[in-house]
Amino acid sequence: MRDHDAALDQAIREAAAILGDALVRLLFLDPANPQVDFPETESPHVTAG
Repeated sequence: MRDHDAALDQAIREAAAILGDALVRLLFLDPANPQVDFPETESPHVTAG
């Protein structure tokens, strides 16, 4: 039997939470209200370069 690894268990729980959140966002995506995840895309001011 494998030894219990608390760090691995925590990492699995965190990955599952991230994947679950992503799945919910994909299933219930509201095109009229897009979600912004990254700080560099949060600004409404876009500069073309």
